[in-house]
Amino acid sequence: MSEEQEYWDDSDDDLVSKTQRKKEMLALQELGEKLTEAAPSLLQKCQLPDELLHAINEFKRIPNRRGARKRQLQYIGRVMRDVDVTKIRLVLDEDGQQALKENMRFQRLEKIRERLLEGDQLMLDELIAKSPDLDIQYIRQLVRQAARESSNGKPPASSRKLFTYLKQLPNI
Repeated sequence: MSEEQEYWDDSDDDLVSKTQRKKEMLALQELGEKLTEAAPSLLQKCQLPDELLHAINEFKRIPNRRGARKRQLQYIGRVMRDVDVTKIRLVLDEDGQQALKENMRFQRLEKIRERLLEGDQLMLDELIAKSPDLDIQYIRQLVRQAARESSNGKPPASSRKLFTYLKQLPNI
C-alpha cells in the first residue's frame, strides 16, 4: 500500500462533515444561550470554567446593537467546544424538570382551591385524608369569606389566602 492510500484509508474513519460540525456548533450556541438566561445559582451548580463564565457575564452586559449579542453567543459556543457539556446539560435538564414539577404542583393546587370554593365536600375529605394536621375550620372560613367577596364584587383576598395555605401543606 502506498502512503497516499494509507492516508485516505485512515482519514475515512475520522472524517466529520462540515454540516455535522455546523450542527454541533449551533447546538453549543443554543446551550450557551440557555446558560445566559440561567440564574447565577444554576451557573454555579454547572461549575463552569472561568473563561466561559466571563463570556456569559459579558453577554449579559452587552447591549443588543449591531449583532453584538449574536457574536458573543458565537464566542460562547466557541469556548464551549473545549468544555465537557454533559454535566452542564444534566444540571439544566434537572432544573427544567424541577420547574416542570413545580408548575404541575401549582396547577394541582389551583384545581383543589377551585373545587373547595365550589363547595366540593369530597375534595375536603381527600385533603383531610392526605394531611391530618389540616386546619379544617380555617379552610371553611376562607371558603365562606371568598364566597362573600365574590358576591360583593371585592378582590379575591381570601381565595389567595386559601391558595397560600394549601401551598404550605407538605403532602399535597
